Amino acid sequence: MSRKQELKALRAADRRKQNKITLGIIALGALLIAGVLIWPSIQRKVVKPVPRPNAEFTSMGNKDAKVKVEEFSDFQCPFCSQFAKKQEPGIVKKYVETGKIQLTFVPFSFLGPESVKAAEAAYCAADQGKFWEYHDLLFDSQHGENQGAFTRTLFVQLAKDLSLDSTQFNDCVDKSTHAQKVTDDLRYGQEKGVNGTPYFMVNDKLVDSSQLEAAIEEALAAN
Repeated sequence: MSRKQELKALRAADRRKQNKITLGIIALGALLIAGVLIWPSIQRKVVKPVPRPNAEFTSMGNKDAKVKVEEFSDFQCPFCSQFAKKQEPGIVKKYVETGKIQLTFVPFSFLGPESVKAAEAAYCAADQGKFWEYHDLLFDSQHGENQGAFTRTLFVQLAKDLSLDSTQFNDCVDKSTHAQKVTDDLRYGQEKGVNGTPYFMVNDKLVDSSQLEAAIEEALAAN
């Protein structure tokens, strides 16, 4: 082999080596990015339990209360998450624990497919008596609207975190058992005039979160 051929062969070998290094760096980067995106969805979620008196399916409180409050909420809605974490505990303590109202959560899943699937999963948890706990974990798992945060992997992990029957829960999610109910909830809210979240129906009066307590007091005074 001539000196020219040797140099050509060395340069070719060096290029192959550099290509392998470049591909390795790209592959490592892709793995790191995937890890950053996936890890928040699969790590164990722990939320301090919030007492929900007389909790039954998606309702809590005195079923015979003269004031009924329906909360229309989307699990991807950041304002709904804020309400659940900051305002709802006070409402529960002041009105639900005292037997003055019954509060029912109605999924108003209008922000996209992830909202729909999250609501279905929440109903699957409700089938096992853990709606409100699952509700809290979903709100704690938000990472932007339709950004891939709400996945089957996450839903299954949250069910495990709550020690639900995995076989029953997974079957419920995979078969979209509550898909029609989620669709019906959205239509029901629209018929009531809901066009965003969170909104509340206090008996027959539709209000937003800033008006909620005043509307409850007004309804209690009228009853």
